[in-house]
Amino acid sequence: MVWTTQDIYCRDLVRANDWERYLVSLFAPATYRASLWAIYAFNHEVAKIRETVSETMLGEIRLQWWREAIEGIYTGTPREHQVVLALASAVERGDLPREQFDALINARAKDLKDIPFKTTTNYMEYLEQSSAPLHILALRCLAVEQDAASECATKVGTAYALVGVLRSAPFFFRQNRIPFPKDLLDEYLITERSLFALRPIKELTSMVSVLAAKAETLLNDAKKISISRAARPAVLAAAQASWHLTRLKKAGYDPYDTRVSASIPFHELRLAMKMCLGKWS
Repeated sequence: MVWTTQDIYCRDLVRANDWERYLVSLFAPATYRASLWAIYAFNHEVAKIRETVSETMLGEIRLQWWREAIEGIYTGTPREHQVVLALASAVERGDLPREQFDALINARAKDLKDIPFKTTTNYMEYLEQSSAPLHILALRCLAVEQDAASECATKVGTAYALVGVLRSAPFFFRQNRIPFPKDLLDEYLITERSLFALRPIKELTSMVSVLAAKAETLLNDAKKISISRAARPAVLAAAQASWHLTRLKKAGYDPYDTRVSASIPFHELRLAMKMCLGKWS
């Protein structure tokens, strides 16, 4: 398989910044990997915006740049940017739907507000919007268009996003950001001061356990859905999320426990064993 300069750029970007998705891409047929690297690189570019700007307006400007870049791809005038050019090729190869890219950008616009979601329902909707479209795009990159696979990918994507937030909670707190819904914070009597004190509290671990249970339910529901063998690389994140949830449980749902943020041991080997056994979760 011969990859372009843009393909290699995206591969290296994903490998350096989104290791778990990079590993998953290695279990896709070689002919589809460049497309996966392109969409994962795009996701990294828009997801990192909140962390790289000092003002909301600057973030909005960058997101608008990506909106226009996506527009250019679908009108046949892609911008001269490594990720954009790779994405244009992926869109052409897989006939990727534009609405999924727009959904990811719109979800990231919510990151700029730094205001906790009022309800858990709103919160879960955001998590779905910020991750599920990427997994659906991965299915299309793999030439899978099954409705069942899309439903499975949506559940896996949402669970994976939620687990990611739980593992990264201290990171958000250090930035004086609250990554949890207000109704749950109120229910467990958790205040901004207690979160930004950067130390474990029993109220936080109790709330994290409730959210972890939601992620586990999503994964269990996803496992009940029958998908084709070709779709498995797009939902292999289910296995990763399950492994992280197991660690979180062993840590007493304390996001400050170093085991929670540590990388998965023998990660690639464990994924390989899953795939060899015909499993993905």
